[in-house]
Amino acid sequence: MARNHKFYFDSNGIPKARGPASEKIFMTFLEVDVQGSDHICRDLMDDLTAIEDGSDDIREFIGNAHSVTITQGGASIVSNLASNNADEAAQEADTTATNPAQAAADISMPYQVELKHFREVLEDWEAFILDDQLDDPLSDDEYS
Repeated sequence: MARNHKFYFDSNGIPKARGPASEKIFMTFLEVDVQGSDHICRDLMDDLTAIEDGSDDIREFIGNAHSVTITQGGASIVSNLASNNADEAAQEADTTATNPAQAAADISMPYQVELKHFREVLEDWEAFILDDQLDDPLSDDEYS
């Protein structure tokens, strides 16, 4: 089980992920690309298994806002919107930071994660979203 992560639903019922600041890209990936889809979680875990058992050397996933590349060396998450985000970060950093170029570079850098941690967080996210599907407020009890 991954530590230091909080998964919850906002007031609109949208799944949200919070974790260490260093994992912001990973948490955003869960929210924006995986969302509430256990199918995407399963596909990503199948990709992990193919890499871990040597069936494949590389697997890629392209989502709404991020791309993931999985190899024996780990998973790399890159924002598909990096150039737009970098421009926004540089503009914001102009007013809040002393080094706007560094702020823009941080946004466009890929997030690297070990396969074990990637799997743990995905498993926790999947359990979280599946648990919500089991606790559907429109369960059979509502129709009796």
